[in-house]
Amino acid sequence: MDFQLSDDQRALVNALQSILEDFSELPQSERLSFAYYDPRLQQVLAENGFFDAATAMGPLEAALIVFEVAKSLTTVETIGCGLVWPMLGLGESSGGPVALVSERDLDKSIRDLPIATRLLVDCGGDAVMLDLAGAVIEPVKSIFAYPYGRFATRPDLAAGRRLAGQGALLRQWWRVGLAAAIAGAADAAIAFTIDYVKQRSVLGRAVGSYQAVRHRLVHRYGHARSTYLLAMRAAWSGTAIDADIAAAYAVTGIKALLFDLHQFNGGMGVTTEYSLHFWTYRIRALQAEAGGLQAAALEIADKRWHPGAEAHAAMPLLKQAG
Repeated sequence: MDFQLSDDQRALVNALQSILEDFSELPQSERLSFAYYDPRLQQVLAENGFFDAATAMGPLEAALIVFEVAKSLTTVETIGCGLVWPMLGLGESSGGPVALVSERDLDKSIRDLPIATRLLVDCGGDAVMLDLAGAVIEPVKSIFAYPYGRFATRPDLAAGRRLAGQGALLRQWWRVGLAAAIAGAADAAIAFTIDYVKQRSVLGRAVGSYQAVRHRLVHRYGHARSTYLLAMRAAWSGTAIDADIAAAYAVTGIKALLFDLHQFNGGMGVTTEYSLHFWTYRIRALQAEAGGLQAAALEIADKRWHPGAEAHAAMPLLKQAG
C-alpha cells in the first residue's frame, strides 16, 4: 500500500470535495438540529457514480469516499450503499441508502433506517438483504447525529434474500467503513478546533499558542491519522484481520479525542448551539457500532494465532506494512 494517492484517486477525491463544498452550508433551520440528512447530496453523489467506485475502481477508492464524506456536517449514507453492498457482490445498484444491523439488534433503534431503501442484516454465518418498500418505520429521536428509526413490527428475515456464508464479509467491510468514517469525522473536528484555538484568546494569548494545547491536539491528530491509514490499509488488503484492527484502533482514542475537542472549544459542542456536535456525536454513534475494544482484541488474536487462521494473518503486522 502506498501512502500517497494515485493520480486517479486524487482526481476522484478532488471531484468529491468540489461537490461537498457546494453542500457545505447547512440550512438555517437545521443548525440547531442533532442531525441533518440531505437527500439532494445523496442523489448527486449517486448520479455522479461515487457509490459505484468499489466496483469501478476498487474498495480503497470506496473507503476514500466514506472518509471524505464523513468530514461534511451533512449526513449522507456511504458505508452501506458505497462499500458493503458492492463488496457483497450483489450485482445491482442498492437504489439508495442501505442500513446495516446485526440480527440481535433488529428490535432496537437502527442508524439510517428512516432514510434507507434496503437493509443488510448480519446473521452470523449468513447475511440477509431486505427490501424496505412498505416497511413501517418509526423515527427515533437521538442525539447521535444520524437519523435513527425502529421497525413497528419485527421484519421477517425469511422474506429477504439470504446471502449464504456472507456474514463475515458483511462484518469485514462494515468495520472498514466505520473506521474510515470515524477518521473522517475526527479529521474535520480537529481542523475545526485548530481554527478555533487560533482565534480564541485567553490572557492576551491565542489558546493555540499554549504548548499543552498543541501537544494534546497533536496526539488527537495522530490518532485520527493512524485510524485513516489503518482503514485504507484494510480496504487495500481486503483481509478480515486488517478490518478488525482498523475498527479496534479507531475506538481506542475516542474518549480522549472528544474530551479534548470539547474542552478546547470552551466546552461548546456538547449541545446543538455549536456545529462541533455534528462530528463528535457522529463519532459516538460509530463507536457503538464498532463494538468494545476487549471483544475486538480477542477476535483479532483468535484470527492471528488460531490454527485455522489464514497465512496473511499469521505474518507480523509491521513486516506486512513494510
